[in-house]
Amino acid sequence: MHLSATDLIIIACYFVISLVLGLYFTKRASSSTEEFFLSGRRLPWWLAGTSMVATTFSSDTPLYITALIRSNGVYENWQWWCFLMTGMLSVTVFAKLWKRAGVMTDVELTEMRYSGPAASFLRGLKAIYFSMFLHTIIKAQIILAMVKILDIGLGWDKWTAIFISSGVTIIYSMFAGYWGVIITDFFQFILAMAGSIILAVISVGQVGGLAALTSKVAAIGGGNHYLDFFPSFEGGLLGIPVLTFAAYMGLSWWAKYSSDGGGVVVQRMASCKSERDAIGATLFFNVANYAIRSWPWILAALASLILYPTAKDNEAVYPIMAVELLPNGLRGLMFASFFAAFMSSIATYLNLSSAYFMKDFYMRFIAPNATQRHYLAATRVSMLGLSLLTAVVTYFSESIVGTFKFLVAIRWGHERFSAAELKTMQVVFSLTIFSIFSIVYLKEELRWNYIVGFMMLAGGVFFIFKKW
Repeated sequence: MHLSATDLIIIACYFVISLVLGLYFTKRASSSTEEFFLSGRRLPWWLAGTSMVATTFSSDTPLYITALIRSNGVYENWQWWCFLMTGMLSVTVFAKLWKRAGVMTDVELTEMRYSGPAASFLRGLKAIYFSMFLHTIIKAQIILAMVKILDIGLGWDKWTAIFISSGVTIIYSMFAGYWGVIITDFFQFILAMAGSIILAVISVGQVGGLAALTSKVAAIGGGNHYLDFFPSFEGGLLGIPVLTFAAYMGLSWWAKYSSDGGGVVVQRMASCKSERDAIGATLFFNVANYAIRSWPWILAALASLILYPTAKDNEAVYPIMAVELLPNGLRGLMFASFFAAFMSSIATYLNLSSAYFMKDFYMRFIAPNATQRHYLAATRVSMLGLSLLTAVVTYFSESIVGTFKFLVAIRWGHERFSAAELKTMQVVFSLTIFSIFSIVYLKEELRWNYIVGFMMLAGGVFFIFKKW
């Protein structure tokens, strides 16, 4: 065990404060699903905006950024900095429209925008996809980081780390709902930022200060460009760094599923008390998220290149620095900040996953005329079930960066399949699902030219997957 008794007491105090803050709003959250998922739509901009930042600042974020910088350099952060463009679109265009729409989730807009059985089917499909698949992967990525941190700090095995790290969060999320998420987000964000700033200051000091840091990192050989803000053009315009950067800036930001704001941000826009507050919250989020928040992690990651030049697990370096560089007390505060970042994100995605499942599937298709009491009970059961599903997926996950890449593009399985094979699998899956839906549900005729088309598609699959 690397943490002292003082460190553990600090962490325990943090858990007690978070639990008390979260459970304090249980009665208010239990009055209706509107209170449970949106805090009655009366939040001010600063509280909603802070929650947006806190949610996207998780325990996996500094580990992920450290791995990016240790692998390629500062410029690799454009992998997620590119999403600033969608963020500013949310400020200038989407924020007031989402608030005006009066939805509880972004998926709910599907049946408002479109009509008929196809729109209903799409809404239900997206609800299941987001709640049981996509958000499960996101939560697994976040928990995986906490598992690594607790393994380094306390030596816990994977299952123990998963259940203990998630336990308090699940409890106050199930009882206090969105109220518990929002209030604890504010407290947790302050603590999480304090921890990251403390580690950045101490790690840079260990190197000799900012001037020594830049000179020592610049002196690292091997053709590395760790300090570059933009990718190197040494390989020409067709070099891998430049082409990757072009893909981020030309494709990733608008092709992302949340390019219109995304479920987490939309939920906070919808919970604001006015359109003005929704715009203010989103603007604050983008400034804090992209311009301020990441720099303490970047400085610590650059310092790690000097302090831990031979470390093999780039993701584990950040918590190792917290254990080895910080004194007793500050080490406990740092690990409490890890828990704060972790819990804010897990609570948000657990609440939103349940909102998708309940509002867009259960309340829409399974029990549309039940009472609020029934819905709240079903909501808490769904949260528990989604948590167990996430625990299983996390147990079989290994890499934080790999999981993030899976969310940005179809990258999972690339060691087994080529990009063409992965895209073919996606197309065949989509066409199969919607063909069955059109024939069985919409009662469309199965025409001969459709059959011929599918036979030709099968031939294409054969030629793509066959090893010539």
